[in-house]
Amino acid sequence: MKIPVFFIGDDSIALASLRQQLEKELTFTVHKKSLGFADAHDQLRKHSNTALVIVDLGRDHDKTFLIAEDLKRQFPGAHFVMTAADSSSQTILRALRAGAEEFFAQPFNWPEVTESIHRLHERIQLLVSASRNQGHLVSVFSTKGGAGTTTVATNLAVALATPQRSVCLVDLVLQFGAITSFLNLEAAYTILDFVKNLQRIDPMFLEGSLVKHPSGVRVLAEPFHAEEAARITASDVDQILGVLMQSFDFVVADTPKEIDEVSFEALEKAQLILFVMEMNIPALKSAHKAIASFERLRINPKKLRVVLNRYEKNKLLTQEAIEKTLGVDTFWILPNDYLTAVSALNQGLPIQDTNSHSKLAKSYRGLADAILHTLSPVSTDRNQAEEHKKAGLLSRWMARRSA
Repeated sequence: MKIPVFFIGDDSIALASLRQQLEKELTFTVHKKSLGFADAHDQLRKHSNTALVIVDLGRDHDKTFLIAEDLKRQFPGAHFVMTAADSSSQTILRALRAGAEEFFAQPFNWPEVTESIHRLHERIQLLVSASRNQGHLVSVFSTKGGAGTTTVATNLAVALATPQRSVCLVDLVLQFGAITSFLNLEAAYTILDFVKNLQRIDPMFLEGSLVKHPSGVRVLAEPFHAEEAARITASDVDQILGVLMQSFDFVVADTPKEIDEVSFEALEKAQLILFVMEMNIPALKSAHKAIASFERLRINPKKLRVVLNRYEKNKLLTQEAIEKTLGVDTFWILPNDYLTAVSALNQGLPIQDTNSHSKLAKSYRGLADAILHTLSPVSTDRNQAEEHKKAGLLSRWMARRSA
């Protein structure tokens, strides 16, 4: 696989020489011109998990660091290298904090640069290989409160879970989430504990902090107190979802009805977005506005799947009319079975456990099968790539600091 390389910064003799050096490497595809922020953003949209981005800090370090940090926040899967004539420990440390995996001092030491480039290529290859085997994220979203996203998320997660298939259910409705209530669970730890321990999350931590439902689904609960939601950032959510996708075959996220920074991470990162809506005019208008927002935010429309919830035939508003208005086909239809749904809700049980023979329970099993058919099987062997990912600029900076 050829890895795309992009340069950010003003054209200079240093960047030109580095570009010529990289063009000699058959494993890279080097972009011919240096990019500004907007152009780099557009390119990383297309190559976010494989790109190598080389940033020349230039004269205005503060401005360039801000640009690099913003790009890294939006595209955490991209790999950043920074270069500057100033190679002080302070500059290298700041590059590390901004997300750089390597730092090339100017003038270049070509043997060291070549070695670093080969190391980067190996690391990216391993991570790409691992990402093909990582778990899938399915985000459940609606623009209308009460549309049934939490019901869909919880019952889908239960339907997906088997002894051979691991599933984690994440409550991203951070202020007033209800997944633990829907499944009658008492959580000792919440997503806030994950935020506090992002640097030490490992299998043992996951085992102790995710509450387990009898179905086998593991649940990451919302914060205990609504005001604590403000302490969780979009970057936190991005990292948490990444960790969970490396640990589970499927991650199902219940998202808030607003498109904010947190929900954007879950929507942008997802392989599938289940857009839950009911069959009424306000819901249709709201869905139409949301899909237009997806386009402006450049959320890939190909991963959007419309789920009609509480479906009943309606002469005034048909399924065909909804599809024509939205420009999206219906992915799945969940029948309107109020008695079964409310009985499960009041008991804090999945619909499968209260009435497994109901049309609604069968429909959720069908929805899970449709998702499995849409998404390819996954593997959970990712340790080698993660170990390579941890190596890099940090260890070399520490060695330099010790020296």
